[in-house]
Amino acid sequence: MNISTREVWSLIWRSLQFVWPYRYQIGFKILLSILGLSVVLYLPWPLKILIDHVVMGMPIGESPTPFPPYVQPLVDALKGLSPIAITWAIVGISLVGIFLIGAFNNDVRDNAQGNLAQGLDTATQSENQANESGSRISGLIGLFEYRYQLRITHRINHRLRGLIFDRFMRLPITRFADESVGDAVYRVMYDTPAISRVCYDILVTPISSLYVIGLVIYTTEYSFQAVPAVVLLAWIAAPLTLITSFTMTGLSRKRSLASREAGADTTATVEEGMSNILAVQSLGANDRQRDIFDQDSETSFGKFRSYLALNIILGGLQYGLAVLLGFILFFDVCEAVISGAMSPGDFGLLFAYFLQLYGNTTALGALWFYLQDKLVGMKRVYQVIDTDIDEDIHGNQRIDGPVRELRINSASYAYPDGTEALHEIDLSGEVGEMIALVGGTGAGKTTLSYLMPGFIRPAVGKVVINDIDIRDLELTHLRELVTFVFQEPMVFDDTLGANIRVGQPDADDDAVMRAAQTAGAASFIEVTPEGLQTRCGRAGSMLSVGQKQRLAIARGLVSQSPILILDEPTAALDPETENALVSALQKERDRRLLVVIAHRLSTIRSADRIYFMEDGRIIETGNHETLMKKPEGAYRRFVELQTEGHAA
Repeated sequence: MNISTREVWSLIWRSLQFVWPYRYQIGFKILLSILGLSVVLYLPWPLKILIDHVVMGMPIGESPTPFPPYVQPLVDALKGLSPIAITWAIVGISLVGIFLIGAFNNDVRDNAQGNLAQGLDTATQSENQANESGSRISGLIGLFEYRYQLRITHRINHRLRGLIFDRFMRLPITRFADESVGDAVYRVMYDTPAISRVCYDILVTPISSLYVIGLVIYTTEYSFQAVPAVVLLAWIAAPLTLITSFTMTGLSRKRSLASREAGADTTATVEEGMSNILAVQSLGANDRQRDIFDQDSETSFGKFRSYLALNIILGGLQYGLAVLLGFILFFDVCEAVISGAMSPGDFGLLFAYFLQLYGNTTALGALWFYLQDKLVGMKRVYQVIDTDIDEDIHGNQRIDGPVRELRINSASYAYPDGTEALHEIDLSGEVGEMIALVGGTGAGKTTLSYLMPGFIRPAVGKVVINDIDIRDLELTHLRELVTFVFQEPMVFDDTLGANIRVGQPDADDDAVMRAAQTAGAASFIEVTPEGLQTRCGRAGSMLSVGQKQRLAIARGLVSQSPILILDEPTAALDPETENALVSALQKERDRRLLVVIAHRLSTIRSADRIYFMEDGRIIETGNHETLMKKPEGAYRRFVELQTEGHAA
């Protein structure tokens, strides 16, 4: 994933649009920064006055270099005062300045994050950017600026993190079939904080740095025309620093991207290892999993070190340039002081200004370089935001009145690689019926069931409810009409009651317990000390596989959806619980269309209609008795094999 210069500007524009609602807060931050820098640039002048007009005894108004207009009022106020009075006035001004700004830091980026501890990888440094704040000064103004910026940063990052997390929740259900959850976590946690750095690098840093550079150039033009080298240095410092940065931007983007992708791989390895920890431990694969993590982690650090090496090279070039310019300035200023073209007080003044010029030109020059890393993070964020979500392909219709039927008409579906999964599927079911999807592993049963709630869309054909194509239905309405209970039960780290209410948060305890009774979950809920308030543990660690399955079924039953899809609902149940559930489902189908994917004969045989699938096609349709009458029927062979297996 390369990023062109044109795309860089597009990412910058999008980022600025995102932070536009915070324009007034950011504008106030800029004013605070300029105010603090103004105090910093003003304080060397009282020092010059102290050296020239107190220590050297030079009368005020007779300096070989004129005072700029923004300092002249102070000079006029000091005229006629004795050296002692001038000294006390300078001390007072200095104390006020120290109270306001304390000290100042020439390197904008060193103080950009409040000196938070951080590791040498993109993830930990990105996490610090979620708490981005800083000030180039200390004192009262610096403290206020730091706290104010921190508040803005938290608001911006919270909004972006919430946006991308919500986007992930709305992506098609197949989104994570090819991409890991770890990559999604990395984008939410470690890519999103780049927005604050982009915001400050594009808005705050350039404006404050240009303000300082402009004021330095103006001052040298006004006060130090007698030393052309000083004026020339003020003009060329920024262009030379920018040139050193622009030569490395393309390579910076590539190395930053490699660092973030390696970090995402490491996060994915952690997520997969922890999610499958039981399998890892039971198979004795601890060492292998640790070696995989070690390799991914080392790669992540290596990629970041590669990016960091560019930073070091850039810093070395800029530092070398500053030393060269400072060396030239030193000799020219010394010569000017000796010749009388400048005063001794000008010497300290100019080098204080030179430090400010160096700090701000370096920040301005490095801005474009450092920005590449953050824009890579923002591109990864915008990839998620730009991905089509289910709502984008759905209409806004709603079904008025009761649901009568669901039909699939000549539907075909292929995986992204072109492999056909379903071929010309025709299926129908009415409320009050139970239909079963049956077939061997890989026959396409689950893929077919995914068409019904719109998890996937047929390439050809359509799915209709009451003669309305589900793509024309409002997505939230479709989710109200069709509830899906997955084969692998998903349990949240919450109470038993909250887990059952996931899709129906307003359900009362009576409705929850009725659903639990039907699903066979009431037996273990009632014996727990806290009943429905009992916590399930992380990923349902406090429950057995069968209990998780029954909890998931209860979650589907408590919904008011007229269409309920159950994928292998009895797979993890014992025979007694299975029989009880099958009996309960007979009552449940009076008010619903039940679609059951199953292998067990006890679940299948009571279906009103059975669709037997093979290689993505429906090859037989009918009830159990009808299909069993076909001597060479595929369904009959399936039942006989299952019966023989049980007998054996």
